[in-house]
Amino acid sequence: MSQGVPPRRPLGPRSMGSSHSVPTIPPKVPLNTSLPRAPDPTYSPIWTVPSQGPSNPPRTSVESSRPVNPRYSQITSSSRSSLSHDGFDDNPYRSQTPNGVHQAKEVRSSSADLPHSTTIEPQQLLEYMRKYNILLIDVRFRDQYDSGHIYASSILCIEPVALKENVSAEELEERLVVSPEHEQSLFERRNEYDMVVYYDQGTASVSYLDGSPVGTTAPHLRALYDTLYEFNAYKPLKDGRPPALLLGGLDAWIDLVGQQSLATSSTAAVMGSLQAKRPVRRPGRPLGRVPTIVSANSSLEVRKRRLREYKPLNPQELTEWMEKSKTEEIDPGTYIEEEALTEEPEGAEEPPVSPFVHTYEDFLRRFPEPHAIQQSMVTAHVRPAGTPAPNYAAPVPVAPSRPPPAVPRPSYSGVSDGRQIQPTLERQNSATKTALYTPSSMLNRLKLPRTGLTNFGVTCYMNSTLQCLNATVVLSKFFIDNRFRYYVQKNWKGSQGVMPGLFANLIRSLWKNDVEVIMPTSFRNFCGRLNQEWAIDRQQDAKEFFDFVVDCLHEDLNINWQRTPLRPLTFEEEMQRERMPVPKVSKIEWDRYCHREESFISSLFAGQHASRLRCTTCKRTSTTYEAFYSISVEIPPSGTGDIYQCLRSYCQEEMLSGDEVWKCPYCKCERVATKQIIITRAPQILVVHFKRFSASKTQSARKIHTPIDFPLHGLRMDDFVFSAYNQGQTNGLPHDPIAATVPPFTYDAYGVLRHIGSSMGSGHYISLVRDAQRQCWRRFDDERVIDFNPRDLRSKDRLQNEQAYIVFYERVPAK
Repeated sequence: MSQGVPPRRPLGPRSMGSSHSVPTIPPKVPLNTSLPRAPDPTYSPIWTVPSQGPSNPPRTSVESSRPVNPRYSQITSSSRSSLSHDGFDDNPYRSQTPNGVHQAKEVRSSSADLPHSTTIEPQQLLEYMRKYNILLIDVRFRDQYDSGHIYASSILCIEPVALKENVSAEELEERLVVSPEHEQSLFERRNEYDMVVYYDQGTASVSYLDGSPVGTTAPHLRALYDTLYEFNAYKPLKDGRPPALLLGGLDAWIDLVGQQSLATSSTAAVMGSLQAKRPVRRPGRPLGRVPTIVSANSSLEVRKRRLREYKPLNPQELTEWMEKSKTEEIDPGTYIEEEALTEEPEGAEEPPVSPFVHTYEDFLRRFPEPHAIQQSMVTAHVRPAGTPAPNYAAPVPVAPSRPPPAVPRPSYSGVSDGRQIQPTLERQNSATKTALYTPSSMLNRLKLPRTGLTNFGVTCYMNSTLQCLNATVVLSKFFIDNRFRYYVQKNWKGSQGVMPGLFANLIRSLWKNDVEVIMPTSFRNFCGRLNQEWAIDRQQDAKEFFDFVVDCLHEDLNINWQRTPLRPLTFEEEMQRERMPVPKVSKIEWDRYCHREESFISSLFAGQHASRLRCTTCKRTSTTYEAFYSISVEIPPSGTGDIYQCLRSYCQEEMLSGDEVWKCPYCKCERVATKQIIITRAPQILVVHFKRFSASKTQSARKIHTPIDFPLHGLRMDDFVFSAYNQGQTNGLPHDPIAATVPPFTYDAYGVLRHIGSSMGSGHYISLVRDAQRQCWRRFDDERVIDFNPRDLRSKDRLQNEQAYIVFYERVPAK
């Protein structure tokens, strides 16, 4: 070594000096004899795949030698530094626990920092995976998933064939029963993740979210988005954040971090072996649309509104149905009174004014015309300059008159009936008979029509339901007056005004009263278009049809449907609610419900109940508040009963044990619990459904023939509706409370729907409705119409016999 040159640091053991000098042996081959250096990590995920999962560590392949986007080296470098800065081990080959899982110090950021976006860039996802709890959903076929997917622990595969329109998250959860158990567990806990990200092979935009789900470029991705965001009521995603699409899919991810970053798996083979060994679903997970915590025969089972089966109309269909509805319209301006209304005696007092929403005028005062949203089927009204905006909805514009028909008016279907129905009662000649309705008539002075409905073979379930809805006078007047058009919404969940239009045509045709029978052809065909069940020529359940019609009308008239979903409550907020008075929380939860669900239909039929679970160990409670449009009550299997007995059973406390145990959020484990339902808000129209059909695991549905007694006048619900004024908890409540929470809660019956027969799939439905002005009841048996007085019926034919299936009540004001 020359003088003045400092000695170099040894490069390894071979270059170090020894205690004795030996001749230097030159290498035969010019090789680099320094120690090998560990390769730079290509991808360092925060979470590793669980040991029970099927994924393997990142692999290399022939394809990994292909050129990679130059951004990759920058990203991986910054990733390592940021990992170290955030408190994570920057060495992807760090020590492992005995089960093979990498050790890491997890420091998470607050999910409130995450944006509410429907898309996410690959680089952004890479950053979020280091800070947040992210659930990844691979929307490809299982073999593609196994050959290579994003390397993360919280990832599952949902094949496109499992994704359909109008499927709720609970239904999709059931379909994943064939998936590996750890994937099922991940989806069950979807509400616990800070963010849910889904991807396919290469979709680079969310244009499929625009407009109706019909005809989208990626129907399976739209279906998954709707399932997780729109139809996920029981486990909404955290903070109300929508699921985000990874822009560019797996291709963009590979372009960012390289092919070698993917993980492989053998879940297809594992699933095959599991299915061979375990042909049934694992115990402890009940198979049901809604997570089940009560038995099928439980008296506390709450009947939900039928899940909507959205089948939106394409533009051509919408145009055709709108034109059909318009051609069948009946001008309400042509209505004149049928006969002089019953004269009131001198000195008669005006009926007391109801404090709750009793007419559509009351509804308009509470909910003025929504000018901000352009409604379909209504021409925008331009107000002259300088004219102040009205506080209430403007009056209905006069409908343009049409020339009188050259031939007698055909039946509602647009085609003459062709059959002469023999009247069962002596009635006026239809040529000289005038209409029942005049726009100036009072609700309590309207006379119900006597028009029947044609049975298309097995449509008595539809006819009986429609006659009961028609007897809901406040509802019929709302459609006859054309008021509904101010509230029709371009809601893709609904029919964009077709259903309300056809329903209005049907109601007007009944009230026109110029023919004995009408054929609701268009209405039935459109119901079949929305749900094919109603197009099948077989007997159906009248209660399900009622749910369907009311739900469709509500969606089309829902003025708040476009609002952004509210943020779900945190566990701490729920705990705070449990310590608040029930009436106060009920009001808060009702306002939250109305934030996205508000229509004239809900103002009539919607009530609210609270379902309270109480842990028998820690004694703490968890209460859920939900809206209902009807209540379904259990009836005794034999003997006799009355409606008060059924309501007490509905509201009584029940023990949950065995397979029905509750996972207490305080104890963090399954506990024996009690459950109780209380009604916290009384609807104006109370629909009580007697559960006459009971099924078991070994038997099909059988009918319970127990007669249930119920009052036609003065049903008292005070014992079943929790009111602050009954409980002395008025402190902190408004001085002018709404009537839905103010006693007395008294109802009069105006409709009874009967089922005659021994099973749900057979038999016959008829309806019996009250005509208050004529002081009689009317029996509608499809085309046959008969008036009667309940006091004159024989014991076996009374309204409260074993055939009563649904009873319609209207709340009466306090005197």
